[in-house]
Amino acid sequence: MSRRHPRSCPVANPPHSRTSAARTARSLWRLASGLALVLAAWLAGARQADAQSVWDLTPYRIRVLMAVDNRPEFTERLAESMRAVLAERTDTAVGAAWILQSGPAPDDLRPALLDGLAALSVEQVPQSLVELEADKLIFVTLTAGQGGWTIGARELDLQTRLLGTTVSRHVRQRQLLGEEAFQAVLGAFAPLARIEQVEGKQVRLRLRAGGLPPLDPTLSWIGPGSVLRPVIRYNDRDGKPRRIEPLEWTFMAVESLAGAELTSTLHSGLRSPLSGRRRGPVEQVALAVRPSGLPTRLVLKSRTDPQRRLAGYEVYSHPPHATATHLVGRTDGQGELLVPADSAGLRVLLVKNGGELLARLPMLPGLFSVAAAEIPDDDQRLAAEGVITGLQRRFVDIIARRQVLMTRVRARMDEGKLEEAERFMEQLRRLGSHQQFMTMIALERRRTATTDELIQRKIDKLFDDTRQVVVRFLDQRQIDQLESELHALRSQTASAGP
Repeated sequence: MSRRHPRSCPVANPPHSRTSAARTARSLWRLASGLALVLAAWLAGARQADAQSVWDLTPYRIRVLMAVDNRPEFTERLAESMRAVLAERTDTAVGAAWILQSGPAPDDLRPALLDGLAALSVEQVPQSLVELEADKLIFVTLTAGQGGWTIGARELDLQTRLLGTTVSRHVRQRQLLGEEAFQAVLGAFAPLARIEQVEGKQVRLRLRAGGLPPLDPTLSWIGPGSVLRPVIRYNDRDGKPRRIEPLEWTFMAVESLAGAELTSTLHSGLRSPLSGRRRGPVEQVALAVRPSGLPTRLVLKSRTDPQRRLAGYEVYSHPPHATATHLVGRTDGQGELLVPADSAGLRVLLVKNGGELLARLPMLPGLFSVAAAEIPDDDQRLAAEGVITGLQRRFVDIIARRQVLMTRVRARMDEGKLEEAERFMEQLRRLGSHQQFMTMIALERRRTATTDELIQRKIDKLFDDTRQVVVRFLDQRQIDQLESELHALRSQTASAGP
């Protein structure tokens, strides 16, 4: 018969049956409380106010799945005691906003969790878990670390299919494992909001369970300065998602919180990313996101040819509500640039090439390890600018020489030196003509053509402006008129005789 060692346990636990019964009672109490509040909401006020109250008073259904490393000291009793503390602290600190259940992670998922939560992908999570009747999965790991233990936690929001930022806590005292697991779960939790109204850049949202404040007044998951990422859900008739689309390069910065209502400012690299009204089975929601404190590697690709990396592009940054920018750096030969984490959180990146603004990319550095953006390939425009600059220099030179030669022709005509006037006239004829320049412009225009419509419009404008300058300042009629005057003077002189 094995001996028990009470001191090795983080908390003094009742027998397993009593613990399970207590947990079941607590779960039933939370469920009953939540249902009572929802029922009360349905019975109060107008129909629209009721719908809002249901969302405000609907608790999160959270499943915590724990993976414990294979070590002798990590017994099932230890894991059970941690889950008991987690349930108890949820009841006393969070209250009715969470309906939390915890248990061991499935065997087929456990290796992926223990290999590192930060590397976990949604594809690694079994479909049976993704389709659970729950709102969130929170994965918790317990591993041995240097001088203690490490607890990790990461959330998968089932409404948006988004994985949150990994939370890691180092524990030196065994008796604190349960409390630290609870704190890790708190840190991994990300509130969900429903987008109610969009007016320009102002977005009004309603917070899920916003009418169920935590019992512990010091707990706060969202407020001014928080950042949310919008997601569009396309549901079927049963409300199940047919397609879920997180909006890229789009974030909302919370400005104020009043009860369950959030007011935020939209920052997006897309044009009109959100609809101003709800559209039947299409839901617009937003999930709170937090950076990891690590940098993000920005990768710039050509919009028309994603295999082509854009090297040498300048990236500037500024806070969302400021205009002063600073240079982050230039993309390397692989079109990459490391964007460091910023204490200010949300940033707006400005991508330029040759002084031309090509993209405005809101970013939360550290949210992703790598962020790829497909932007206009501006190299063709720069090549066109180089061609135009060469043509303009040649054009200016010809205009100057043309004016000098025309002045000399007229001077010799006035002096009656017609042979010298004819020699200068011949030099004038050999200069580049209006038609020659038009032919060169058409040829270079074809050479610098691109499939990117935005860049092509800019290239077309460069060549169109050059054509107008040629038409204005290289008028062939001036030479024809001068040549006609010289011919008439020569004929007049010949008819007058010696």
